[in-house]
Amino acid sequence: MNLTKILAGLLLVLAIVLGVAAWMLGRQPTRPVQAPATPTVQAPSAPATTHAVVVAAKAVPAGQRLTAEDVQLAQLPAAVPNSFSSTAPLVGRTTVVALPAQAPLFEQHLLSGLALQIEPGQRAVSIAVKEPMAAGNHVRPGDFVDVFFTLDGKNDKADIDTQTRLLMARSRVLAYGAASVENPPPTAAQRQAQQDSDSSRRSNGNATPPAPANTAVLAVPLEDVERLTLAEKYGHLTLALRHPDDTSVPNPALFAALPTVLQPVAGKLKKDELLQAADRSFAGLRFRDLAVGAPAKHARGSTPLVTPPPPYSGAGTSPAPSLRTQTVEVYQGASVQTMSY
Repeated sequence: MNLTKILAGLLLVLAIVLGVAAWMLGRQPTRPVQAPATPTVQAPSAPATTHAVVVAAKAVPAGQRLTAEDVQLAQLPAAVPNSFSSTAPLVGRTTVVALPAQAPLFEQHLLSGLALQIEPGQRAVSIAVKEPMAAGNHVRPGDFVDVFFTLDGKNDKADIDTQTRLLMARSRVLAYGAASVENPPPTAAQRQAQQDSDSSRRSNGNATPPAPANTAVLAVPLEDVERLTLAEKYGHLTLALRHPDDTSVPNPALFAALPTVLQPVAGKLKKDELLQAADRSFAGLRFRDLAVGAPAKHARGSTPLVTPPPPYSGAGTSPAPSLRTQTVEVYQGASVQTMSY
């Protein structure tokens, strides 16, 4: 009996110990089970973006006409604003400033303006104009005009008669007043809008008359620049508007070439050869020769004239001794030499 009670007490104590142990195990946090690591695969990187930019292939001086060898296309990591992405528009353009090698090209590096509207052998010359003498202010850039000049005969630089004659035929107008051939002409819609705006201002009494043009820029052959400048300084110019399809011009071979201020060295020109282009302009022109023209003795192929001696005016009944001096002019090309004998 006593043994049974002792066994029952031991079983009770064992149950209590097992319960406490189970309670203690339940209070411990559970550790998460880590999944096995899987190898990661790195995605391929995207190629870097580049931008095509035209740069100088070598050092280019100012004022040089660009060729295909002067420019090249470079791939840069960043875009260059206002640069060129193709070399085609640059070939044939002229630089304004010197460019180092590999320097990007911009529009401001290239020549633009009226200079590109001038044909080889021409110069752009500005002259003063007055509205009544310029087709009533109806001249527009791109028109062709005949330039007449008038001399009133009162100039103290030369003894001349009053005259008007054609100075230059079919000269192209590059600019007239503030307008020029650089800017495209307005469209019909733009002209109509401008007319409507002017009419509205006139009806409201706010219209202001357009400023009259006081200058014109003409495309002039190099050898005619001195003729135009002298005529403007000492005479009055008139611009006569002509149809663009009228290409008739005077034949200069019908008239004697005007003598120049400077004469070439004897023997430098061939027989009957005349100064041309830049050499002719460098030799210069006198206003008197422009006003009265070349004397007949300057006509090409004419026979040199012998200057007769002056009449004898001494005292007595007998004339002076027969030692009379005569002169002859010898022509060698454009050079004229006077010899006495």
